[in-house]
Amino acid sequence: MVKYVLHYFKANVRAESIRLAFKLGGVDFEEVNFEMSEWPKLKPKYPTRQVPVLEVDGKMIGQTKAILRYLAKEFGLYGKTPLEAAYIDQAMDTVEDIWPEFENIFRVPFASQAAKAVTFLKDKVPPVYEALERLLDLEQAGDFFVGNSITAADIFFFGAVDVVNATAKAWAKGANSLEKYPKLTALMSRIAANPKIAAWLAVQPAEVSFELNQEYILE
Repeated sequence: MVKYVLHYFKANVRAESIRLAFKLGGVDFEEVNFEMSEWPKLKPKYPTRQVPVLEVDGKMIGQTKAILRYLAKEFGLYGKTPLEAAYIDQAMDTVEDIWPEFENIFRVPFASQAAKAVTFLKDKVPPVYEALERLLDLEQAGDFFVGNSITAADIFFFGAVDVVNATAKAWAKGANSLEKYPKLTALMSRIAANPKIAAWLAVQPAEVSFELNQEYILE
């Protein structure tokens, strides 16, 4: 049996879609979690000096989407054909546009992070959401981005929206960034209603919650 160990902060953020892949696959995994304050000492041990990292029988894989695609292929979450896989990649790469903008919030001094977060929510997220809604109108879409079953694209989207909503809650006095996007709202509901995902969300440990409005700067 393959031994999987996920290395990440005590947070949802980039690692959450990976956790969801394991839950959908019904495969056990371990986690190595650490505080932000521990990161400078731990950073040199990882392949790209970034996390999340997935350890597979002692071998390390870095980069969120590389990990998620690997697990999606293992667990049947990557479509049935190369074309479906390409459509899944298309949706994932669209979602990816959210992440650098989110991380940029923490690359400025703490006093400037609130303004940066508001700009992120007002100017950076909507174009991505609009593009994702268009993808749901395309021929390859069904109940999900590709077809009628959850794929890596859907859980990658789910994790990103979780972070956007947390940002809205922390800095914009709101928690539903999808309010103006009914198709994406419905998609989120369908993903959350999956029995395996719903079971995980019901018991998600407190230490996986990420407090955004704290003072640190990402490198």
